Amino acid sequence: MTTTHPPPDGPAELGALFDQHGRRILLYLARRTDLQTAEDVLGETFVIALTRWDARDPDRGDPLPWLFGIATNLLRRHWRSEARARRALARAAEPDLVDDDPSDRVDRERAVRAVVRELDRMRPAVRDTVLLHAWAELTYEQIAAATGVPVGTVRSRLNRARVALRATPDLPTTLNGELRA
Repeated sequence: MTTTHPPPDGPAELGALFDQHGRRILLYLARRTDLQTAEDVLGETFVIALTRWDARDPDRGDPLPWLFGIATNLLRRHWRSEARARRALARAAEPDLVDDDPSDRVDRERAVRAVVRELDRMRPAVRDTVLLHAWAELTYEQIAAATGVPVGTVRSRLNRARVALRATPDLPTTLNGELRA
């Protein structure tokens, strides 16, 4: 049977799919990561879907599994990127000291791994605040301006991070300076 209807409008159809399935995909992503990352991945999912709309196989029927596939791949890519960043963070935190006592070096490496593990457990917003304070040496006010949150939120995030780090096993009382309140 031949139809005289023009092919469906990709952006309009994709917009309708977003309205219909966007929340479901967001909930799936939010179960696997934090809400901010989930929202970012959801947005990127539909951007990629729009750019690849013509390459989609319309004979496969419902495009929902295709959208979930894009979202899952983007989330996996996000996690790999985060893991690479954490490994780089761990390497940068370990100075190459040739004259170090081997036992001191082992203790320092254990402590760095413990800090990186704890940073990995933190929500991205808290982790970013910690790294802006510890590595970029920004003041609370500068962090607030950089992240677009109130200074009180910066103080709260840093306090939560300090509490978590103090409770971390294998962490000496000092690592890159005192853990101060």
